[in-house]
Amino acid sequence: MNIYQWGTIAHMALQKNVIKSLYAMYDMLKEDAHFTPVKYIKMICNIIKGEKIVRFEDKYVLSTFLPPFPSRAFDTNLKAVECPQNIFTQQIYAKRSAPISMYLCLTHKCPNNCLYCSAKNRNDEGELTTKEWTEVIKDLQDMRTPIIGLTGGEPMIREDIFEIVKAIDDRSTSILFTSGCNLTLERAKELKKHGLFGIGISLDSYDKRTHNQNRKSEKAFDDAVRALQNAREAGLYTMAQTVILKEDVEEEKLFKLFALAQENGAHEVKILEPILSGNLLTAQNPDKILYDKAVRKNLIEIQHKANRKSKFPKITTFAYTESEEKYGCGAGVQHSYISAAGHLYPCDFVPMTFGSVRERSIKELWKEMNKVIGLPKIGCFAQKVNRQVYRKAEGILPLNKEESVNICLKHRSDKFPAYYRELMDS
Repeated sequence: MNIYQWGTIAHMALQKNVIKSLYAMYDMLKEDAHFTPVKYIKMICNIIKGEKIVRFEDKYVLSTFLPPFPSRAFDTNLKAVECPQNIFTQQIYAKRSAPISMYLCLTHKCPNNCLYCSAKNRNDEGELTTKEWTEVIKDLQDMRTPIIGLTGGEPMIREDIFEIVKAIDDRSTSILFTSGCNLTLERAKELKKHGLFGIGISLDSYDKRTHNQNRKSEKAFDDAVRALQNAREAGLYTMAQTVILKEDVEEEKLFKLFALAQENGAHEVKILEPILSGNLLTAQNPDKILYDKAVRKNLIEIQHKANRKSKFPKITTFAYTESEEKYGCGAGVQHSYISAAGHLYPCDFVPMTFGSVRERSIKELWKEMNKVIGLPKIGCFAQKVNRQVYRKAEGILPLNKEESVNICLKHRSDKFPAYYRELMDS
């Protein structure tokens, strides 16, 4: 850990709200016979391993995989188990009452047509209404979902976006993902006023031409840069969310992107990798775009190097967060997704339905899906199964529940990612 991080940790250690929350967490976990002070320290160390901690208002973003600390949403995550007597044991065996994050696709409509869009080829039966989304949000919060993401398509197209944001109380951290479309300073302030914590704005390159080409829009780059500036000024936790193609995983290019994000107000740059879904399912030669092990290894090294530099924002990557070394692929366990039409998917990138929230409660649907999925996976679930999903669905997605269950049962993991294993073994 670098000197910059030790300074942040030292500052945290002097904050009364941090100390109080650490004691409260310890008191909550100590009722578990398998919990020890050593495991508590190891759990905290594992959470911040490989991360740059960011101070934001009176909280700290340890990892955007988790809610900010301290917060009511962070406590929600800890309590998201079925039995309150052995919280620690259930958490380290990934036995949850809800995912850590649930993303809600408010609409499939979008002004862009991105090369790697995951929402293409989906059979949309009509978007959920404001009332339906607010009822889903209530159920998600009652089952203790600590992070609720609002995504699309382009969620800022929805005229009821402020009402939907307002429906999420502080039991959960709310994050909105946007291309930057329609994000004026006034609208950014209105989102903050209605309780939004953070916003992820798509920015794929420091080069305007490259970003616009990827998004198939001449306005995309300017919209994104203005949106970053407006979000930061409005007081939102501001992320530049970027999809980096295989050929662009180079330190020089990425450092230029990180510098651009920093200059325009980003607290964090979140790097996603292209996933075999949506448009890429029908693309020619997608393997020229998709990562291999060497590319992921290089990207993780770039991430860690950048996080040792105070001049850059916090850098996070799916390649690290969802690796075996950290939390693994959380599809259907740590993370899940509800489509614009109300179908529950294991994640944004796995278009298989486990039922509709228009027909049954999300709590019942998620429990059923989670039981079928099993453990967090070693390696991206979407990359493993989506070609099969697309074939079986004959190109009309999502795949039906019966076929989805069969595929999931055949791909259950028998090995926990390192975060869990190390807490079991210590």
